[in-house]
Amino acid sequence: MKVSYQRPQPGCYRLARGVHIHGESLICDYPLRVLRPGPTTLKLVASCSEERTCADLAALLNLPVKRVEKLCEQLYWKGLLDAGPAILPEMWRSVSIIIPTYNRARQLERCLAALLKLDYPRDCMEIIVVDDASNDKTGAVLKRFGDECEAKALALHVVSHARQKGVAMARNSGAEQARMEVLAFIDSDCVATPGWLKELTPVFEDAAVGAVGGMIRAYERQSALGRYEDVRSSLFMGGRSQQVKLEGPLTYLPAANFLARRSVWQNAGGFAPLTFGEDVDFCRRLLLSGSAIRYEPRGIVLHDYRTTLPGFLKTRISYASAEAALLKRHPTERRVLVLPPEQATFAGLVMGGVFSAIFFILAAIFTLFGARKRLVILRRQRVSLNPCVVLRATLRGNLAYVYHLCRHLTRYYTLPVLIIGVIFPPLLLFAFILCSIVIGVDYARLRPRMTLGGFAFCSLLDDCAYEVGVLLGCIKQRTWKPLVPVVKTSAIKK
Repeated sequence: MKVSYQRPQPGCYRLARGVHIHGESLICDYPLRVLRPGPTTLKLVASCSEERTCADLAALLNLPVKRVEKLCEQLYWKGLLDAGPAILPEMWRSVSIIIPTYNRARQLERCLAALLKLDYPRDCMEIIVVDDASNDKTGAVLKRFGDECEAKALALHVVSHARQKGVAMARNSGAEQARMEVLAFIDSDCVATPGWLKELTPVFEDAAVGAVGGMIRAYERQSALGRYEDVRSSLFMGGRSQQVKLEGPLTYLPAANFLARRSVWQNAGGFAPLTFGEDVDFCRRLLLSGSAIRYEPRGIVLHDYRTTLPGFLKTRISYASAEAALLKRHPTERRVLVLPPEQATFAGLVMGGVFSAIFFILAAIFTLFGARKRLVILRRQRVSLNPCVVLRATLRGNLAYVYHLCRHLTRYYTLPVLIIGVIFPPLLLFAFILCSIVIGVDYARLRPRMTLGGFAFCSLLDDCAYEVGVLLGCIKQRTWKPLVPVVKTSAIKK
């Protein structure tokens, strides 16, 4: 019987799945890696064959607890150890919740009602609403909740703009008025779950972390677009913990669920006055300053997406139009298309298999040669590994590359390929192959609560609208660079 995976207990570490100790080496099944750590690290990893706390490991290895904590953290992010949830702190950090709003009285009412239900000490939090010159019933909502917050001994402050300044500047206005140690940004069309702050603030126990973001899911999941947004929105960052890095794969966190130390926000100079993409810019500046940013798939916030077709398309176009403006602010952050010779050749053979089965046969032979090359390297390192394990890892790596290449191409070139395909029909088949691979993998991976046909239709709309947005942004900023990637044969780690 298959046993479901269980995460380690709070504060505990355990050897990650697919990691094996072979003499003085560590072998990771996927991606296939052979590591030769120092004796201390090797002994620590071996001790984690069963769950251990850092205190347990420090006693076993006769090392300071702080050193063990740092080493375990490094091994966790390298995928060698699994970690349990952080131990809850003895004292909760003080938090200023900042909500920018403009003409969203109904959504703001729902947002504030959820914040009143947070499982967090009232004396450790304050709510700051920045009214960006609304002309609807926002004022009446704020007055009513002001009375309610006062009755519940919760501080609610309102900052009002005389004229509309945009969401980025509204966040800055709120942060300038904040008095607490941590700034928690949430949008007025979002609903926080009760454990939002309790699940994210413990991350700041690590002094190197300057900011953290939690998971964003869809508030409305009755419509097809709502169910699609729940798993495929650009605000949904996945179901595993990640470090945000300039080189990726995760390069930013959305400001709709984003916590930052107030000192870090001040040092960075706040959000840039961008209409869209201000959170992407802010994260890049934080990373360049040396602050660590973490994503944790908890501390969930529900986002009320635009689930009408015009609203969906407008949102995608607006988000994409920010690429050109962001590239002007960060000219070294060009989009990169990686074409490693082995994996790119395999991808070409697989796609060619649609025209002739001989290409599939060649792809299989090519994979066998790749596996043999890796076996030779392993034997030179005196590592004995089952050839089937090496073959499986090689095939899995090649197939993963096929998906990522197809995703890159469909994200930026589906619409032009379809348009040109009307004149040159073979391109339509090429577009069909690319989209089928991406949609098929994503449907199996994300498991949306919708039919495959519905998911495929939404996915095509998503990509085409995004490409229109990128083009409009390029026209506005008078640059073509977001349309053309920098091609490299290998990923360069920064």
